Amino acid sequence: MFMAYQWRSELRVFHIYINGSSLTFTPHLLAMLSEDQISKRVTIVSTRLPASPVFPTGNIHTTTSTQPVLTTSWPVQAVCKNHFREEYRKKQNYLCSRPLGRLGNVMFVYASSYGIATYNNRTLIMDTGFMLTNYFNLNVQLVDDFECVIKGTKGLDARHDCAFDESLMHIAKGENVCFQSYLQSYKYFEHVQDSIKKQFTFKKDINDKAVDIINGAINTFHKRNATVKDTRPVLVGVHVRRGDMVKNSFGYAVATPEYLGNASKYYRDKYPNTLFIVCSNGMTWTKKHFVGDDVFYVEGNTFDVDLAVLVNCDHSLTTVGSFSWWAGFLAGGEVVYYQWPAVEKSGLRRHFSADYTDFFPPRWIGMK
Repeated sequence: MFMAYQWRSELRVFHIYINGSSLTFTPHLLAMLSEDQISKRVTIVSTRLPASPVFPTGNIHTTTSTQPVLTTSWPVQAVCKNHFREEYRKKQNYLCSRPLGRLGNVMFVYASSYGIATYNNRTLIMDTGFMLTNYFNLNVQLVDDFECVIKGTKGLDARHDCAFDESLMHIAKGENVCFQSYLQSYKYFEHVQDSIKKQFTFKKDINDKAVDIINGAINTFHKRNATVKDTRPVLVGVHVRRGDMVKNSFGYAVATPEYLGNASKYYRDKYPNTLFIVCSNGMTWTKKHFVGDDVFYVEGNTFDVDLAVLVNCDHSLTTVGSFSWWAGFLAGGEVVYYQWPAVEKSGLRRHFSADYTDFFPPRWIGMK
């Protein structure tokens, strides 16, 4: 029986007994299964490590290790239901991706995979059940029986989760490849950013809900400020990330009250007729530290509607996390961001570039 180890510095090491197909992930080395090994089943056993940092719930930490990674999501049948498998094996010019995490993380995975595929003249394919299709109309080939179709594919991984890896823009021709990495750098897709922004336009039902919320916020603002009743306020979308980032051992930093005060002052000074529209997963804390007659709190909605609200604003005040990042990027106006999203010398800090410039675009304004 063949045994493979998932080489990642996270809470769990998965011992995968390969009795079935597997996707092969190698940051720098190639590890392929033989046809004999592919013909059997998969059993996964979990072993805990005593003190390894992890991403917050819903995320899986990647590594800079050069050790091979063999992993699989679930057992797949020996014969694919989708005959596209034959074309996939014959063409050898596809790029597939298996997203990690929640909405903001998955948006990075898709945007970067799309950018890398386009740059390398490859066709991007994703699973038919890809979650982003619930919210956006994407320019991607969706594939049924995805796990079976891609089995045996060579895997590639970025050296760092939140920094640009130039080598991924120059993939050798002649074989299909697949990503299972966070790919959180705008540099992977800045050459196709107009297309990404177009693809990340929310579907009409979601956007309509967001517009209704914003119109309600403007009406409330006019009632509070009668002197500007006939003037549309400058909308600043505010996202305050708290929740699982407040107490963590991996190195996430959360924005301070001082930062929120400095960032809001910047906008208030520049745009006297400002309306802050606030979304947060820690609203109790936020209501104590972000207040004013020019503040409207958005509560009780799904995460996709919250993001659509923020995207419909003129400018952005972000804190930490990928959800905040996308709110700023897609809104398209000025973006003020929390300057230090990771604790120095932490596990998370190692995944960013030295000056964070692979993660934050140069025109954004960092504050503390």
